[in-house]
Amino acid sequence: MRRHRRSLFKGETNLVFAAVLSVSMIGIAQADHLTTGNDLIRHCVASPESFCAGYIGGVIDTSHTLFCFPPKVTKREKINITIVYLHDHPDQLGLYAPNLVIKAMRVAFPCKDGR
Repeated sequence: MRRHRRSLFKGETNLVFAAVLSVSMIGIAQADHLTTGNDLIRHCVASPESFCAGYIGGVIDTSHTLFCFPPKVTKREKINITIVYLHDHPDQLGLYAPNLVIKAMRVAFPCKDGR
């Protein structure tokens, strides 16, 4: 009986692992699909507080040493700055979206040390 219980638990663990992996892969596929400024601006205009906020936040978190935020800058301000940058640079909308977020932040929040 103990053997049967262990194998059942192992099966449940594998099922949970497979479910988590599947959900993770869906998220990766969705993020991979969003590659240009055109894609990003479309998502940001439609729902700035959901996918757009997470995407911009993720780019900023992984490249935060490239710009210098003043104290108390909000997530919403960072989203607005990105949207304005995209609107002001329509010639760049075909470029890779993370690079455009970084450009927007570097223009808005340059570092005095030349980073």
